[in-house]
Amino acid sequence: MTARPQDMAAALASLDDLAAERGLTLRMDAPVAPITTLRVGGPADRLVETSTRDELVSALSVASAAGVPWLVLGNGSDVVVSDRGVRGLVIRNRARTIITDGSNVEADSGTPMALLVKRATAAGLSGLEWGTAVPGTVGGAVWANAGAHGGEMRDVVTDVDAWDAGTGAVNRLTNAECAFGYRESRFKHEPLVVVGARLALRPAPERDIAERVAAFQAQRVATQPLAEQNAGSVFRNPPGDYAGRLIEAAGLKGAREGSASVSERHANFILADRGGSAADVRALAERVRATVLASAGVTLEFEIEFIGEWGS
Repeated sequence: MTARPQDMAAALASLDDLAAERGLTLRMDAPVAPITTLRVGGPADRLVETSTRDELVSALSVASAAGVPWLVLGNGSDVVVSDRGVRGLVIRNRARTIITDGSNVEADSGTPMALLVKRATAAGLSGLEWGTAVPGTVGGAVWANAGAHGGEMRDVVTDVDAWDAGTGAVNRLTNAECAFGYRESRFKHEPLVVVGARLALRPAPERDIAERVAAFQAQRVATQPLAEQNAGSVFRNPPGDYAGRLIEAAGLKGAREGSASVSERHANFILADRGGSAADVRALAERVRATVLASAGVTLEFEIEFIGEWGS
């Protein structure tokens, strides 16, 4: 249920007071587009940047206590923010401490996957090389069970620390308790926020690891439109096939809807023009989905998330 304007105003006022008590600095009507990779969309009622696990939990706690909706963003990939913006509190999670203990690595949820791969490589730890192709953070990667080049998070995660909105506590969940599936986890369906994760890797020569990372990165550069505004892969790959292949086969490479277009380099990417609109991105995504269904009989499922106030 959407809060009435007067209810939201009161909740935001309460949020401001509680945040001030906790020493959290909130920005009002803050642009969200600049902290996403697609760079479209409207403002958040409130935005706060957190740099530690404690600050992240504190921000979540005050939002919960004030009755304000909250949204946690890491690198801002895999999301399309509505042109109308986001009601409530957006938390930009920048907590990125990494601790290595033998073959085990612990990382805060705001740690960029690229940074984690770099640290693992320097420590001579293998098993995460594919992570160089994941544009998000550890928290987002756990949330989506992100993967590439035959690897995914459930292969390396041993357990996850998650904040529970129902109890306000941070609990440790085992790999099995995370209910990982293809681009799935319990975090997508329950009011839980990933605070940190522990990974089990294996020793290997640093040179060999670095070579694999470089090869995966080179392939990413060669096949994805990294220099252009995009949110990453738009659709999940259907069983036994690839979304990009189906989209290309439907003749949609280069298709345009206002300020949004299907990438000529990789058909499973939608690009946004500078100053473009989220509405155009969504309209094009829905058009691609409908066209592939009509031409191939396959219903593509979104991998990106449409967040904010979209209405009907």
